[in-house]
Amino acid sequence: MILHTVNKSPSTSSALQECLYSASSGDSVLFIEDGVYSATSAFKELLRDDLSYFVLWNDTAARGLNDALLIEQCQPVDYSGFVELTEQADSVCSWF
Repeated sequence: MILHTVNKSPSTSSALQECLYSASSGDSVLFIEDGVYSATSAFKELLRDDLSYFVLWNDTAARGLNDALLIEQCQPVDYSGFVELTEQADSVCSWF
């Protein structure tokens, strides 16, 4: 399993689309920095059903996003959760 990190908003970058095109079924995607905007309903239609999605809670809070604004498919994680995801993955691929 590959952990893909996306740190750019889909409204300003093609990083999410490139990530989703390259990801394999069963991979995980972690939204960080401005990538957390990908976890909102505005971009829900872009996400694939065969991937697991996570969002770095500290970055959502820093951008004024709360639980009500995040879609169900994205599980919030803290920095410890980020580390756990990287330890569980065979490799990490950053999209920026």
